[in-house]
Amino acid sequence: MSMTMRAAPRMLALNAALAVGACTSQSDLAKEQLATLSVQLPGNYANPQQLLTILPLAAPLVGDNVFYVRETAANDVRRVISERIWNLQVAANKGIYGSVYVFEEPERWSGGAESPELFRSLLLRDLQPIPGCDLHWQKSERGYTAAGVSPRCPQHWRLEGDELAFSERAGATVPPDAYFHFVRMQ
Repeated sequence: MSMTMRAAPRMLALNAALAVGACTSQSDLAKEQLATLSVQLPGNYANPQQLLTILPLAAPLVGDNVFYVRETAANDVRRVISERIWNLQVAANKGIYGSVYVFEEPERWSGGAESPELFRSLLLRDLQPIPGCDLHWQKSERGYTAAGVSPRCPQHWRLEGDELAFSERAGATVPPDAYFHFVRMQ
């Protein structure tokens, strides 16, 4: 048996070990980035027309990194424009993904922004997924970006320090003037 034939199984094993190590380190990096994003994302953000509230939730039957996202009119928080639940998680070899949901019974959860403990009883059956609206989050030079994974639901988010921007414009690159810009309220 030649030397190369005897070394081939060892080389295959070494390559497999390196591949597993790379996947593990990618997964570990994504978990670290998700932990950082989960700390940086929550807050109250505002612009002259809107208020955006992102609350971390203790909803263990939905996921480990669950957020309530509520958009209201800036001059009247009772005028709710949208309410969503984001469930962020690390997807194998894909980084950070967020499933986006609406409530089956929105009126049942209407006091959640003022009393987040209400969400402790939240179950997946209380939510309806928005098909195609999953978000793929990535670490960027200045913070985090997210984009919808389907053209059916074009969403783009940018979190850079105390600024959060959102756009529903389709396309891989979105011009800066297509975003709604919010600044974190102190």
